Amino acid sequence: MKRLLFLFVSLFVAVTATAQTKGVAFRNIDFAAAQRASVDENKPIFVDAYASWCGPCKRMASEVFTQESVGKFINDNFIPVKYDMEKGEGIKLSGAYSVTAYPTFLILDSKGNELARMVGGAPAAEFIAKIKSLYPKAK
Repeated sequence: MKRLLFLFVSLFVAVTATAQTKGVAFRNIDFAAAQRASVDENKPIFVDAYASWCGPCKRMASEVFTQESVGKFINDNFIPVKYDMEKGEGIKLSGAYSVTAYPTFLILDSKGNELARMVGGAPAAEFIAKIKSLYPKAK
């Protein structure tokens, strides 16, 4: 019985995890790991620089980053990470990249050099178009 329960729970977790990957698959890694992944996968880093109290940040997280079109675009072109700019490593990154408004989206190379920056949220299609205009190498 325990094995059956374990199998059921494992299957549920796997299905739930798969269902959640339709949108942007932000990686829960530190910045150094993002830089290594950038080198390994030959993709720039996409940073969602947010604050927990920020309304537009919450809307981006719940309404835009969950959309399949945005997920495909970001996941295919970038190493997606997000950091709260007022906590942990985000404090250092906020200072290093002069993040003063939220949300701010940064596109960085593997060495941490800024390639593009977008400040403020946008609906899905507009968001993709803005990122493409700021970073034309994205497909």
